[in-house]
Amino acid sequence: MTANDGPPAVGSITVDGIAIHVATPRLTARFEGPKLIALNDARGKPLVARDPAASPAGLELLFAGGDLQPLGVSRYARISAVAVSATVAHVHVSDTEGDATLRISVDAEGRLVVEPSAYTARQGLAGVRWNVAGIQPGLDLVAPLWQGCRMPLEHPLLATAAAFDQPFSWSAAYEWPFMWEAALAILQASHGGWSVSAHDARHAPKRLSVGHPDDPRTLGFETQVHGPLHDSTAAGSLAWLIDTHAGGWEAAAGVYRDWLRDSHDHDHLLALRPDWAGDIRFTLQWCPCDAQILDAVARLMDPRHVLIHVPNWRADRYDENYPEYVPGSQGQAFIAYAVERGFRVLPHFNYFAIDPNHPAFSRLMPYVMRALDTQRLMGWRWVEGEWVAFPQGHTLLRGLRDEKTMAYIHTGASAWRRLLVERIAAAAADLAVPGVFVDQTLCTWNLDNALVETLSSAEGMVALTRELCDLDGVPAVGGEGLNELSAQYQTFAQAHLFKSHHTNTERFEELNPVPLGRFLYGDLCRTMGYAGLGGDTPESALRLEVHEKLGALPSLTIRSAGQLEHPTPAVRRVLDRAIG
Repeated sequence: MTANDGPPAVGSITVDGIAIHVATPRLTARFEGPKLIALNDARGKPLVARDPAASPAGLELLFAGGDLQPLGVSRYARISAVAVSATVAHVHVSDTEGDATLRISVDAEGRLVVEPSAYTARQGLAGVRWNVAGIQPGLDLVAPLWQGCRMPLEHPLLATAAAFDQPFSWSAAYEWPFMWEAALAILQASHGGWSVSAHDARHAPKRLSVGHPDDPRTLGFETQVHGPLHDSTAAGSLAWLIDTHAGGWEAAAGVYRDWLRDSHDHDHLLALRPDWAGDIRFTLQWCPCDAQILDAVARLMDPRHVLIHVPNWRADRYDENYPEYVPGSQGQAFIAYAVERGFRVLPHFNYFAIDPNHPAFSRLMPYVMRALDTQRLMGWRWVEGEWVAFPQGHTLLRGLRDEKTMAYIHTGASAWRRLLVERIAAAAADLAVPGVFVDQTLCTWNLDNALVETLSSAEGMVALTRELCDLDGVPAVGGEGLNELSAQYQTFAQAHLFKSHHTNTERFEELNPVPLGRFLYGDLCRTMGYAGLGGDTPESALRLEVHEKLGALPSLTIRSAGQLEHPTPAVRRVLDRAIG
C-alpha cells in the first residue's frame, strides 16, 4: 500500500516535456525530471529554489562500499515524463549506471508524494537517494537526532560524520532508526516551514544525509535495500511525504505523532505502562551498590519517586559472561535494601550481547550480526584498556577469558529471545524488582544478515521488549536510546547527547536542542540522562543543562552520598527540579 491509497487526492499535476507542475491547496512544486527545482507554500513563499542545471543530481544510486553514482547527468542519460492521471506523473531516467522512476503524486491531504525506485545490472545496489537541493536560507533543520536538534543545514556539527556512522567525506548520513530516530525532517523558519517524512509501517531501512559538496543546503532521502547486497539490483517502493505548515515545528511533528499513534495502537501501548511510571521525578544512572547513596536520596525525597539504574549487581563483572544473570551478594543486598525502602530499581541486562565463551554461543553463532558491507561478525573487544576489532579468527573468538569480548546476536532469532527472556525473568523474580533495563537497544542496523525469521534487527528489538512487557511482575522496561520503534515497549530510556555518549561537550554551546523526541512519544517513554552527569565539572554541568532542555527526567551519575549531601550548584539545580 502506498501513501496514495484511500480517499481521492486533492490537487493536480500537469506535465510539459520533462517539467512537472504540482498544485495543491497546501503547496506548489515544479520538477525538471527528478529534480525538485521549486517548492512554495500556500502563500507563495519559496521553500526550495534551484537551478535545474546545477548539481547535485535528483537521484543517486548507492552501492556497497559507499560508491555513489548520479543518474540523469551523463551525456548518455535519457529523461522522460509521463502524465499517468490528473494527480500522478512518472519521471523515467536511464543512464549508464542504471535506470530509475520517480513517481510524483498528491494525496487526500494535499501533500506531495515522491516515490523513487531504481534498478541496475550492476550487483551490490544498496539503495536509491532522492536529493532535495536549494533549500532556502532562513530554514533550519529540526530533526530527531539525539532526541531533537534545530540547526542551520550548513552547520559543521550536522554536516560531519556522526558517531558509529559510515560517513561520506562530505556529509553526514544518519541511519534510521539508529541515529535518525524517526523518519521525519522539518525545515523551520521563524513562522512556518515544510517537512519530509515516511509513514512507513513496513520498517524499510532508510537514511537521511545532510549536505552535498555542490550545495550544503541539501537533504538526501535514501531508500535502502535489506542485506545481503551481493546480488542486489533493485531498490525503492518507499513514499516520501512533502508537506507545509504554519506556526512552529510542532505542527509538522504533530502530524507524524498522530500517524505513529494510529499505526502503533497507542492506547494499547499506554495500557502496558505501570501506574507508578508517571510518579518518577528523579533518576540515578549507573548507581554504585552503596546504601549510603540511597539513604542520602531518601532524606531529600520520597523513594517511590526515584528510579535507580544498577549496572554492577551480578556475580560476574560488568559486560562479561552475558547472558548469565546471577546476582552477586553485594548487588543482591543493595537491590533488596533499595526495594525495601521503596525505590524503583532497574537492574542492568543486555539485549543482544553474548560472551563467545558462553555455552550457548555455539548454537547461536549462526545468528551473530554481520556488517552490511564487509560481512564481518559484529561485536566488541576490550584489550589493554582500549576498544579493538571484534575477532574473526576462531582461536581468538573463543577461549579468551582474560579479555572482554562480546558478540552481537540478531534478536530476530526466537531461540535467542527465548533464552534471554527466561534468564531475565528468573533474575527479576529473584530480585523482586518492578522492571529491568536492557542495554544497547538503540543498536539496530541494516545488516548482511538483515532478516532473521522475517524480522530486521530493529523489529527483533521490538519483539524482545514486547516479550519482556509480558512478564509477570516486570511491567517497566528501560533501554538505551529512544526512537519511534523502541518507544513502543520501553517505559524509560537513557538518552545520548549530540554526537556524545559519555563526557564530550565539544561545541555544545552552539546546540539548539529541542524536545522533539519527548513531543513524539514522551507519553509512552520518559528519557533519562546517560553519563557524565556528576555536576562537578563545567562539562558535566553543561550536559545536565542540555538534558533539561530535551525534557529528560532530572538525572545524575554520582559515586558517593557526599555529592548529594554537599551538592555543587549544578547538582543542586537538578535536585530542586526533582523535589519541586
